[in-house]
Amino acid sequence: MQDDEGNVREMTRTERKFFKGVTIEAGTEDGRSENFYSQRSYDTPRRTYASSNIFARIVDSFLLALLRGNRLAKVAMILIGIAFAALMFFVAIPVLFILLAIGLALLALAKISR
Repeated sequence: MQDDEGNVREMTRTERKFFKGVTIEAGTEDGRSENFYSQRSYDTPRRTYASSNIFARIVDSFLLALLRGNRLAKVAMILIGIAFAALMFFVAIPVLFILLAIGLALLALAKISR
């Protein structure tokens, strides 16, 4: 936060509670912390990212948006579900049937060769 003169200062406890946005955590000698960025909202617990794993951040943000009732996130979840069902129906089930047919054919050949 900045004071009236534009100087950077540490937020008070109340300001941190109601702040929505990205902050840089203070805590070590050089002003940096191991947890560089944290997302803060007054209705959710503090989220701190210590790693640079972008996939984990995307999934976390997506799940948080779903829990908050974001309509775009809900539509995206429905489309992901439809894509997963189509993948199962058009890829996984046919592969299982092909493997079943190969197994039955091998079993029939084994019985004929006796």
